[in-house]
Amino acid sequence: MGCDLCDGKACKCEKQIKVSFCPKCKSRDVKYVFGLGNLFGIIPKMKCGKCGLEMNSFPLLVTSKKLLAASDKGKAKKKKSGRAKK
Repeated sequence: MGCDLCDGKACKCEKQIKVSFCPKCKSRDVKYVFGLGNLFGIIPKMKCGKCGLEMNSFPLLVTSKKLLAASDKGKAKKKKSGRAKK
């Protein structure tokens, strides 16, 4: 059985994935920073793209692809319905 997100063969949505998120703003836009500030990448450093928080490591969220996709759809609906109409 598959789901509406898969191609109908084997459902790959139930696979567990790990996603880093910012503890301050709850954004998943977290990336590694490379450069002089962290000794040329020897000491890993991460930075949130939304609020700019820098830490050695961010907390991990372990979830399935299906739940992550549903969360993204909910956020997109919220953004669309939150716009003021002119």
